[in-house]
Amino acid sequence: MRRDRGFTLIEIIVVLTMLSIAMALVSPYFGRLSKNVELKAAVKKVSTILRYYRSEAVQKGKVYQIVLDTDTREIRVRSVEMEEEGGESQIREKKTPGDKDKYLVPEGIHVKEIKIPSPQYPSEFPVIEFYPNGSSNGGSFIMDREDLKGFRIRVHFLTGIVEIKEG
Repeated sequence: MRRDRGFTLIEIIVVLTMLSIAMALVSPYFGRLSKNVELKAAVKKVSTILRYYRSEAVQKGKVYQIVLDTDTREIRVRSVEMEEEGGESQIREKKTPGDKDKYLVPEGIHVKEIKIPSPQYPSEFPVIEFYPNGSSNGGSFIMDREDLKGFRIRVHFLTGIVEIKEG
């Protein structure tokens, strides 16, 4: 009698069944993990924008507004410049090549519970302002997903320091 080396059909079916069960159990975990990574990346990106423009306000002696537009899911930057003649301030969207001063919040991530005091310069949207002395108008907001715990981003009004807290 001759015995070939190899696997029987039943052995292959059992192994494939075990693999498919394992994949069915593990795949929801990976989906949740990727959503969590996307949320953390968005929170880090927004906090980086806030920190960068606080630094720019101090370095360049300008006032910068970070606009939180929840309708279009955009976070954009604009500078406030003083007119020489009338002493009036004028708000200008900051334009740079590549439009790096505009961030589109990914689909499914929400900016909510926006608690920002009135800015020094009027705006139709909630804005966080950074002033040349390093301070800001302060405020906080939450970024979250429906199925995940969110992150609160807080900007201290006196120091302009940006903090991130989970929950």
